[in-house]
Amino acid sequence: MIIFSVILWTILLFVFMVSVNKTALRYVLSGLSAILLVISIFLMVQNDRDHFGMHKVTTTKTQPLVSVSPSKQMSMLLYQTVGTSGKEKVYIYKTDKNQKKPKTTNPDPTITSNKVVKVNDESKLITKTTRWEYRSGTYKFWFGISGNAHKLIKRSHTFKVNKNWLVLSSAQAKKLQKLAKANQAKMKTEAKTYVTAQVKKSGDGSNDQESKFISSGTSKDYKTGNGTSNRSLPETIIRKDAFTNQIIVHQTQSR
Repeated sequence: MIIFSVILWTILLFVFMVSVNKTALRYVLSGLSAILLVISIFLMVQNDRDHFGMHKVTTTKTQPLVSVSPSKQMSMLLYQTVGTSGKEKVYIYKTDKNQKKPKTTNPDPTITSNKVVKVNDESKLITKTTRWEYRSGTYKFWFGISGNAHKLIKRSHTFKVNKNWLVLSSAQAKKLQKLAKANQAKMKTEAKTYVTAQVKKSGDGSNDQESKFISSGTSKDYKTGNGTSNRSLPETIIRKDAFTNQIIVHQTQSR
């Protein structure tokens, strides 16, 4: 509405200066129009530059924090450094387990701040957002057309992560993934070696022994035993958990 006021007083000032014949009346009306025009422009500038008629409103939102790691056994919060100094970080996170793409914090340090706190409770994200809002409906009526309502001032993210979580950069997460794959291959080799040793230990030296590999779910089972010998031998089952990479050995009683 303030813009229409500026336009209106500008038009009236021109009309009074041109159309009113009486000098005294022309000066009074023109002067009044000019004063109101200057006041309207001043208030419009004040609203745009100094947020006249507005105040700061802060809202707080708490959300559960979900790991971005594909592994259920490893909870993780990631970040990516930005800028030349490497001090500013953009955090990569999820707030819903069904969320396909992770969210990221605003990389602009002038309006966004991030903080990570280790806790013993469940992980959660606390977001505080401060915006400009009009003090009343009257101010909104006069200056609402400027579009300053809901203008973001600052936003702070506090990531409260459980002490068992990992907080890593994207580069560190990729390196960890490569190490996990390499370790998984190493454990597989060790498991096969262990199976061979168990076969030799439990067998009687004949060529009738066999080693069977069974894959089930997320675990790997290695089963050894004597399938054709007249003498019943103990049966050894070696299981490797795909997540923890631990080898679990179970040996049945001989019959």
